[in-house]
Amino acid sequence: MTWNILGAHDPDLTAVAHAISEREPDVVALQEVRRSQARRLARHLGWRHVWTRKHYPYSPLVWWRAEGLAVLSPWALSGRMRTTISPGVSTWIYKHRVLLAATATRREGALRLFVAHLASHDADERIAQARRVADHVRADTAALRVVAGDLNTVTPKGSDDTEIEVVREFRTVGLFDHGGTVTNPSIAPNQRLDYVLVPEGAHVLCTDTPTGGDTWNQLSDHLPVVVEFEVP
Repeated sequence: MTWNILGAHDPDLTAVAHAISEREPDVVALQEVRRSQARRLARHLGWRHVWTRKHYPYSPLVWWRAEGLAVLSPWALSGRMRTTISPGVSTWIYKHRVLLAATATRREGALRLFVAHLASHDADERIAQARRVADHVRADTAALRVVAGDLNTVTPKGSDDTEIEVVREFRTVGLFDHGGTVTNPSIAPNQRLDYVLVPEGAHVLCTDTPTGGDTWNQLSDHLPVVVEFEVP
């Protein structure tokens, strides 16, 4: 599951936790989430979590408002990795981008989840960041790897285009988009920004994204995406 929860707008974390638990995911990738929010969500759910800072929206003096990425899971989390994918960009501005990875281990095996929130206003930089993420996935030795997050790659409503350049970058490391629907803006979605990319050999059982509306808009401007799959 992936979800950009727009933490700067102070969403109702009890409602966010309820929406997550209803879908019973094994692992969740969150974007635009503050450290305290990730901690409180994990507490609501009774889960584990890891978090990393993406940028300070104001200054380090207001450190508690720093936004970042998180991984939540009811299973054990290990192998936390964090790296910058926007070299040369200050951590004080929103254009600073990072990659977070963690391994969720359950009885049947382990899944290595890479969480990203790519550039929103510069297509060339977005592709470059996707390439950097793919490089880290390629270098990782985990058997089962997944990339999820707000890739900011606009696929208009009704489009079946799976050849967009950002997604193609991940095909080079054996990760594929198995389809989905629009995710933003949540009140009346018309573009797809949020993805879960799974291994080539995976059998996707279902994908789930809410239809949107006022209730979802009160939580975030993005809708959550759930992809259920199995591997041989």
